Amino acid sequence: MTAEVWEAYTQQMQSSGAADLPERLPQNVQALLDSLDLNALDPSSYAELGFGDAAQLLTNLLYTQASGPRQTLGMLLAVVLLCALFSGLDGAVGSLSLRRSYQGVAVLAAGGAVLVPLFGLFSRVWEAIQQVTVFLTAYVPVYGAILATGGKAVSAVSYQTTLLAAIHLLLWLLRGIVFPFLLVSLALGCTGSVADGFCLDRFSGAIHKTVMWGLGLFSSLFVGFLSLQQMVASAGDSLGSRVVKFSLSNFVPVVGGVLSEAYATVMGCGGLLRSTVGAFGLLAVVLVTVPPLLSCVCWNVGLQLAGGAAALFGLTPLDTLCRTAAGAVKVLIAVLAVFALLMILSTSVVAFVAGG
Repeated sequence: MTAEVWEAYTQQMQSSGAADLPERLPQNVQALLDSLDLNALDPSSYAELGFGDAAQLLTNLLYTQASGPRQTLGMLLAVVLLCALFSGLDGAVGSLSLRRSYQGVAVLAAGGAVLVPLFGLFSRVWEAIQQVTVFLTAYVPVYGAILATGGKAVSAVSYQTTLLAAIHLLLWLLRGIVFPFLLVSLALGCTGSVADGFCLDRFSGAIHKTVMWGLGLFSSLFVGFLSLQQMVASAGDSLGSRVVKFSLSNFVPVVGGVLSEAYATVMGCGGLLRSTVGAFGLLAVVLVTVPPLLSCVCWNVGLQLAGGAAALFGLTPLDTLCRTAAGAVKVLIAVLAVFALLMILSTSVVAFVAGG
């Protein structure tokens, strides 16, 4: 990259407000960027980013996020072993009331070990969603302005309005419907694990499936609508850019060819800035969502293992409790994935269509 091109790129970055975007990120995400030795708005930094650095970062995050689920899994396995011991005494004594008593106590102990940290996980996921929303509220107008100054005004308008509307609509749905229903499903599952004759855990599973289906439908509609918009907008933007270049080179006397080349150079710098800022936005959203996402994955694995151990010893109430909690964690994984995919897919579609 020549000095003139780099100077034009730097000026466009400063004037667009992209240079201030890293300050909008939370402190923990800025620390993750520093650990990757990545200058967020330098194009060469992304070319120098190695797979080993990313793998090392993911390994460290996985080890850190797995500490809480490991402790909870140990407590659940201890409860399962104690219940298995009492199940042997149950056969000797032959008392049904004894069996119900220790199973009720076991469910209460397991619920105390699972539900308290699980509510903390809910809070972390909600905090990550809010952080992504705050960042995108600042990022999307800047990226839209970069698209507009790069000759993609129609694409910028559709990208900005569609993504911001989808993010705030999804945030409203999560706050008003999804998270309250998840809490209701946990309550039903915990009650159903100790209530004989009531299959309340089936209602809990139905809530989880309904939410997952709704998130999938929302994502599909969003991607389809944005893709349709961008295909139409790209044609108009491409025509406008060709008209400007043709007018400069043919209707401006003497210096028309020079102005046309200068216009092409400025558009090239705008394309580089668009790609760099787009990559930074994708990386920022991924770094915000990956830590709670890894924590949810570890929780899901731990709860599945504890439920399998409980089913192995015939402890149906404990198995039901673990399956209900694991279902809620799967919904949290889907929520984080949808929030990240809205940004990743929309920016990728815009960058691909605009580049084409």
